[in-house]
Amino acid sequence: MDSPVAASYDELQSLPALFKAATEEPTPARGSTWQALQALFQAMEVGLNNLAALAAETVDRLRREREAEAVRSLEWMVGFGTLWNELAWLVRELAPLDEDAEGHALAVTDSPAWRHLAAEERILAQELKPLADHSEASEWKQLVLRYVMLQRVALEHSCVGGAPYGYQEFVRPEVVRAAVRERQLPGETVFMQFRAAHQMPELLTRAVNDHIERAVAELEAGRTQTVPPLLLRAERLLGVVARMTDLLVDTMETAEYHRIRDALGLTSGSHSVGLHFELMRDLYPALARASEGKPDDIRRLTRTIGLHIDRWRLGHINLPRTNLGGAGTGTRSLTGSPDALRTVAKMREAGRARDPYANDGRAFRATAWDSDTPPLAEVERRLLREISHETQERFQDVQERTGRYSDPSVFTAPAKRCPTRPM
Repeated sequence: MDSPVAASYDELQSLPALFKAATEEPTPARGSTWQALQALFQAMEVGLNNLAALAAETVDRLRREREAEAVRSLEWMVGFGTLWNELAWLVRELAPLDEDAEGHALAVTDSPAWRHLAAEERILAQELKPLADHSEASEWKQLVLRYVMLQRVALEHSCVGGAPYGYQEFVRPEVVRAAVRERQLPGETVFMQFRAAHQMPELLTRAVNDHIERAVAELEAGRTQTVPPLLLRAERLLGVVARMTDLLVDTMETAEYHRIRDALGLTSGSHSVGLHFELMRDLYPALARASEGKPDDIRRLTRTIGLHIDRWRLGHINLPRTNLGGAGTGTRSLTGSPDALRTVAKMREAGRARDPYANDGRAFRATAWDSDTPPLAEVERRLLREISHETQERFQDVQERTGRYSDPSVFTAPAKRCPTRPM
């Protein structure tokens, strides 16, 4: 059994090191446009560092004539390229209208992470050029075409003018890179990419939480006119956070997750202070209450924020579903939940029960695992049972709570960020 990399979720994802990039002075005002833009550029930095590692990995696999594995690396590059695209479009959406005003111009091409990525991709290009001249069909060709177009668009839109500081001072790329590289596993695994899929949302959620906290304070003070811009930025950032779940859901294979599972120890994504406790349990319920009776635009934005949270939960339900197995099979989570899929489904339903904007009149519930309404439900259950059997057999220490898994998690819930949160 491999030793765990960290004792807590925060350590596993290197969040203390990562948040240094957003908290060291000078910092943009909390809940401001520039805080949102800083979070977007820092999330890009996480992605750029991962893309450089994946490009180098692709080269290595091609040189060792392991084309199928090189294709897997390219598939991950397309996943990160898609996220980079999402972040870049949002940079342009949130950019100030008067970008020619006094200030600094920011462009991702000023980043050392971009220069590193470009160097690795030039080496990759040299490996692919001779292969590109062969006419036979190959999976890597379509992936490269897709990735390069994603990169073209992202490069065009990863820029903004009128910034309060230059790129190095504003984005702090070296601090982000140190956090990305802080913890690694030996050999070829998706551990770095797994961490990135958590690091990028955590950076954005930190800014979302500051925006919502300010909005709640403004609503409670009766200053409704200042609230829509705050909620609009929070909603747009959170929409990207929800879509980031697709990186792992669409790209990570069960076998890839199983190869890193032992290293995760007694950690859980439900231990995320920013997402689970501050956003979902404290700030969004406070916002929902504070928005009651307020103008339609405020209530509509609040409802959309709640929908993004629900989309995030449903995306994360896919992770235990496709990596641990189906409901009712008794597959335990790392922290000991007796049926991982049903546990996260109950968390989703509990969140909806606390949301006054949730639709209670649903004709169908996505987590109705025993329903045969989806025509392929029976096949789905058979496939998930197979994953359950494989997971339980491979990770007997997790299943039987022996060895390190006989100990409880060290995690304790944080103090409320919003004191008026109901229990």
